[in-house]
Amino acid sequence: MRLTRGLNVRRWYADNLIEFKESPQKGLGVFAKTNIPRGTRVIAETALLEVNIETVMNIVPAFERLPPSQQESYLELHGYAGDLFKSIVELETGKSWQDLPELHRKVLAIYAANTFGSVYFLGSRLNHSCIPNVNFVYNPLLKQETFHVIRDIVAGEELTVMYINGTKRTRRQRQQELSRWGFQCTCPACEDTVQGRQKEEKRVALFALSEELAANAASRTDESYRTRLLIRERMVAIQKSEGLVNRELRFGYYEAAKCCLKLNEHKMLLSWTEKMLEVDRYCIGEDHPEYKQLQLIAGSMKKAIDASQPIPENAMEYFKERQAEECVIM
Repeated sequence: MRLTRGLNVRRWYADNLIEFKESPQKGLGVFAKTNIPRGTRVIAETALLEVNIETVMNIVPAFERLPPSQQESYLELHGYAGDLFKSIVELETGKSWQDLPELHRKVLAIYAANTFGSVYFLGSRLNHSCIPNVNFVYNPLLKQETFHVIRDIVAGEELTVMYINGTKRTRRQRQQELSRWGFQCTCPACEDTVQGRQKEEKRVALFALSEELAANAASRTDESYRTRLLIRERMVAIQKSEGLVNRELRFGYYEAAKCCLKLNEHKMLLSWTEKMLEVDRYCIGEDHPEYKQLQLIAGSMKKAIDASQPIPENAMEYFKERQAEECVIM
């Protein structure tokens, strides 16, 4: 375990498990030094740069307020500014990109390429894959961004996150959004091979099913809830078979649970809730407040169902008709 501290920055990573080294055609990456079990937290750190991003005009002043050591760390990160980001900067500053000071362009480009809402020195080293093996989430109890492996990792394997909500998107849709980082993804889901094309068929199927859900979303009949439940079952089955087991899978379980609550299928409601809890266990950790909340809900729900009692109020509130948030993306 390695812990480093700056004036306002705490960084921890499992140096017995991971190392930072060059990744072919990707620059610096994060790799497993040994086998790592699913659910292991490999990085936890406070933000290197936090910005109130109501306007890009706040980025450079936030950098300038950093102590020199943190500025130096920030400037070590890779930078890339796509055309859309540059046009936003030009619109808000009233200057062309090339007329900005060189340091300002570099600071802005690093932010554009590395932000998770804030910029993290270690977390920014994780490269993208459309089939990620790491989930990242902010833990308010620790006041740190945390990174957990979401499946068993073998020694030598690169650790990756997904920069976009790409689970239910086709290759073309994913590549279009990834262009803001200036690279063409070559992960197993994007490569032009027999395996890659088979994986693309599954993504196309997920996209079609998500469109079917959207078309059915406004209806509130029992039939519509049963239809949505069947679609969700098909979607999560594809996600699991394809190794897409980050918190987008948990979102699917949540929506399936809501359907079961509407249909008064309480044992199935509990089953989906327990699946959610398992995803949260390996994605965000047992010390995360959201995991603890859901654990209490699942426990009270089980007691009520075993005793043939009504579903507890805390569970009813948790699964009320609302849009669940999918995982935060860079």
